[in-house]
Amino acid sequence: MDIHVSGRGVDVPAPLRRRVETKLNKVARFLPKIVEARVVLNQEKHRHLAEVTLQAKRSTLRVVEEATDFRTAMDLALDKLERQVRRRKDRIHRRKSRGSPKEPGGPLATAELAEGPGTGGAPELIVRRSAAKPMSLEEAIDQIRLRTDSLLVFTDATTRTVNVLRRLADGRLQLIEPSG
Repeated sequence: MDIHVSGRGVDVPAPLRRRVETKLNKVARFLPKIVEARVVLNQEKHRHLAEVTLQAKRSTLRVVEEATDFRTAMDLALDKLERQVRRRKDRIHRRKSRGSPKEPGGPLATAELAEGPGTGGAPELIVRRSAAKPMSLEEAIDQIRLRTDSLLVFTDATTRTVNVLRRLADGRLQLIEPSG
């Protein structure tokens, strides 16, 4: 990561430059694909401005803060930038994890009815979804024997219809096929 620290009409002291570099390296831990960081310090009468621009692979993050001195302005700007980077990273993680199943028993396209608390005995619907994978009946039987769930939804490879294989309480298997 290239770090450029400059000042408009102001000389940037070496200790402030080192402080900026250490704080930017801390931000780089959260977003490792940062290509360049530009820091511009500007003084207008009694206002001290700090502008920080991060150029990452697919995005640009920019922060402008003002304070009574450069050190405070830089701290405020870098704290704000760190929040932006964390928010961006959290958003990316949420988007990626949206499609993955959350149930430990494996994904099933089933609906289970359970008594909902506080609903006066009305059933609550719990939905688990997955893509019905194409397989033969023999493969489906092997799959359900390996699983702890009592249901397996699959697409019959020969007829291309969605079938359900169910394990009964006595251990026998029941195949549910669509009619027609």
